[in-house]
Amino acid sequence: MSKNATINETPMRPVFSGHETFPMRYGWLKKVLDTAESVEKQGKTTLKNFLASDDAMVELGVGKNMVAAMRHWAVYSGVFDINEAKELEINPFARWLMGEDGKDPWLENYATLWYIHWNLVCGRRSNGECLFTYYWFFNYCNLSEFDKDILTKQVGSSLEERFGKDKMPAALTLGRDVDCFISIYSAKTRRKGKSDEENIESPLLELGLINPAQHHGYFKVNRGIKPSLSINTFLFGLLMFWKEYSPNAKTMSFESICYQPMSPGRVFLINEDAVAGFMHNISKLTKGLFEYSETAGMKEIILTKNIDFESEAYRFFKGNY
Repeated sequence: MSKNATINETPMRPVFSGHETFPMRYGWLKKVLDTAESVEKQGKTTLKNFLASDDAMVELGVGKNMVAAMRHWAVYSGVFDINEAKELEINPFARWLMGEDGKDPWLENYATLWYIHWNLVCGRRSNGECLFTYYWFFNYCNLSEFDKDILTKQVGSSLEERFGKDKMPAALTLGRDVDCFISIYSAKTRRKGKSDEENIESPLLELGLINPAQHHGYFKVNRGIKPSLSINTFLFGLLMFWKEYSPNAKTMSFESICYQPMSPGRVFLINEDAVAGFMHNISKLTKGLFEYSETAGMKEIILTKNIDFESEAYRFFKGNY
């Protein structure tokens, strides 16, 4: 992909609700996946019907709105798929990763957190639905510092520009979605009068992508080297990006890897120095699948074989465990 390549993005249906104002919390994905496996083994009802029933509240130990939120985050984190019959299914890779005999059921490996993050930003349901606030922020936002009002305004402006006013959510819905987004990625002050369950924070805080700024109510974007981001996770992001935008190309520019929407540089908030660090030994680490070239001032990566991008991406990602 040349640096001037045109990006033809997959059509999307922007989503701003479904979380019932509850950010993702520690333990939720594991709890809902364990429950889904149990429902699956019993075979008495579908997972979709179970999660819509009162039994789900008893099994999960939470109220109806929180059950809906857990389902929402499980879908957009890649734990559940929605099949052609619009039924929920456990994603095979999520089962391998977080299931009963999974490699990292308690999210102790940073790679698992990066994978969840990638799904929130880049994941699509079969009908094209995506979490627009997450998608836009990590692929197009160039803010270095923001507060809720600034971010809400920019998300709304981008949405209107892309889809027109008819796709605009209610102001309250958009504001709540931005609140949820901030809570998932940046720590907030512990709220008095709230239960311990309500004060449990998001596992994605550990990625350090957004941090509280010096001014109250403001947040700063942490672009740069991410020590918790492994070469295997970087390669996963690179291959999924390549598959999405340039599956027939044998080369990709360094600039594209850093700055194009859906690229590792954008999605993982890493800068040119971080990308260059991954490029340094990429040929050796991939056993020659990729070669890095600097010729006549042009930096690019070369794909040396025909591959199934998604299969290779997950093969590399499994190297984290």
